[in-house]
Amino acid sequence: SDVCSSDLALIEFTGALPRAQLFTNWLVQTNDTEVLNLLTNAAFQPHQTVVVSTPFSLATNSAPATNAGEVKFLSYAPKQIRLAANATAPSVLLLNDKYSANWHVTVDGRPADLLRCNYLMRGVAVPAGQHEIEFHYTSPITGLYVTFAGMATALALLGLVLFTRQLDSAP
Repeated sequence: SDVCSSDLALIEFTGALPRAQLFTNWLVQTNDTEVLNLLTNAAFQPHQTVVVSTPFSLATNSAPATNAGEVKFLSYAPKQIRLAANATAPSVLLLNDKYSANWHVTVDGRPADLLRCNYLMRGVAVPAGQHEIEFHYTSPITGLYVTFAGMATALALLGLVLFTRQLDSAP
């Protein structure tokens, strides 16, 4: 039998964080350089601690729980993500999706602070218990304002051209 030789290989990386996870152990650090230094430090354990770059308040346990609870996806769409969380203690829910200030979050239907976690991911503080969390994206409207301003300018110039032509053609 012939043996095929190939330049391809398949590598499985088992150290990746889950898409969504609850953490009872977090560190608040607002200095981005320090956050990057911490995340790249060999002693840092990303499966046990989340680094939060947004100041927030949430009662903490004196000893972080070893099992913070579980998170399940209820729905996942490009601009709306719904999760169910059962937190054993006050926790930070880390969603390993890119942070943007245009994302908004609710916990049990009430607005909550969107947290920037692990330098570029997003999260939310969750009290102990069962909760439904919804992340939804709202497009910035600055582009809409620019479009309207451009349209208004074009209409004003068109009106000016028509008005000056009328003046030129008047006897």
